[in-house]
Amino acid sequence: MKILPVILAIIFLSIAGQSNGSQELSLVTDPFPPYYYEEDGKAYGLQYELIAATLKKMNKSFTIEFVPWKRALLIAKNKISDAIPGVLKTKDREQWLIYPEEPVITTKVVIFHRKEESFQYKNISSLTGKRIGTVKEYHYGKEFDQSTLFIRDEVCSLEQNFRKLLAGRIDLVISFKPVGLYTLYKLNLSDRVSYSLAPVHQAEMYMAFTKKPGNEHIAAEFSRVLKEIKKTPGYVKSLRKKYIPNE
Repeated sequence: MKILPVILAIIFLSIAGQSNGSQELSLVTDPFPPYYYEEDGKAYGLQYELIAATLKKMNKSFTIEFVPWKRALLIAKNKISDAIPGVLKTKDREQWLIYPEEPVITTKVVIFHRKEESFQYKNISSLTGKRIGTVKEYHYGKEFDQSTLFIRDEVCSLEQNFRKLLAGRIDLVISFKPVGLYTLYKLNLSDRVSYSLAPVHQAEMYMAFTKKPGNEHIAAEFSRVLKEIKKTPGYVKSLRKKYIPNE
């Protein structure tokens, strides 16, 4: 019965988190470069900088922890953390997360393929019969998520998917475009994998807050301040150039 101590620990941490009167917000997410990542104990990324600037203007200090995505969702669902950055909106998640009105960023979800093979995504029917690499617990848009036209091959990381693609074990890989390009660059595989220009989905990525007392107000204020920061001339453009130069 090893599962019982784990459940009790989650309940204890959840209660402790809800009773914490500190103004410091705890954020939890998975490494998702170039949007969020950690190097030498320090956080970086396009969305990370947008969120940090927003919270600074709100006079809110925060910590951020990087864990596997499935664990990040569990921590947020049990209200151990205050917020989870980089999350897409779904009906299920809306039951236990508070979504600000304003997304942090909108990005394209695209299909990657081996460079020597000709493939163009036109619509969901283009994927009929294909074996497509996905990452566990990731959402890629309602149409893709609900389709039965293709076979999903789930793994724990995008790196695994690209290696399986080049080994011929899957036909295609779906990913958020900047994340896919960044991963290929880091793996030194940019010359072996290409992507279809037509997006599968335009994804809005949020900094969603857990349903702790007071977080609804914080989420509304976060949305208002984020909108103001995005209006700063050239600010978001400079961040995109810094973190996604090959976009």
